[in-house]
Amino acid sequence: MNQEEGKPTMLNAEQVAQRLNMSKGFAYKIIQEMNEEQIKKGSVVKGRVRSDHFEARFFAGDEDARI
Repeated sequence: MNQEEGKPTMLNAEQVAQRLNMSKGFAYKIIQEMNEEQIKKGSVVKGRVRSDHFEARFFAGDEDARI
């Protein structure tokens, strides 16, 4: 993931699928769930998820898992 100066990027389903080693279809479901969570906090880009939110949810406390 390219994160310039710690700025979050937007991940698509293919990137989420690769990161979690799962099908692209299931990655879309994960993104949809995360988008619903983010709607409560502010704006959302449908079909994408912020990398910082994704990392915190799936790799919190696992420094070795981060790329």
